[in-house]
Amino acid sequence: MAEPIFWVNPEERTSLDRRVTFTHLPEEDGTATIRIFNLAGQLVKKLDHNDGTQFEVWDLTNNFNIPVSSGMYIAHIVTDQGDMVIKIAVVQPEERIDVY
Repeated sequence: MAEPIFWVNPEERTSLDRRVTFTHLPEEDGTATIRIFNLAGQLVKKLDHNDGTQFEVWDLTNNFNIPVSSGMYIAHIVTDQGDMVIKIAVVQPEERIDVY
């Protein structure tokens, strides 16, 4: 049986710095809207890109700034040049909530 393969984001500076960076977005005079959905089709996060760079960062939180759970997510990116759909796999470390 094959061993599982684990990948890390080389842009993460520490184990607490969890994020996904979208690149090649419109720069000057360009905008993009990134909508991230779970596999049930529910909107998890909406990011509006208009800062003049080609990058947008998703900090792996939902619209209420709560960390998302491990799983598959779909990102729908809409720009003036067209749109794209990509799949994102998120693997979060185990976390415990001691106080409810």
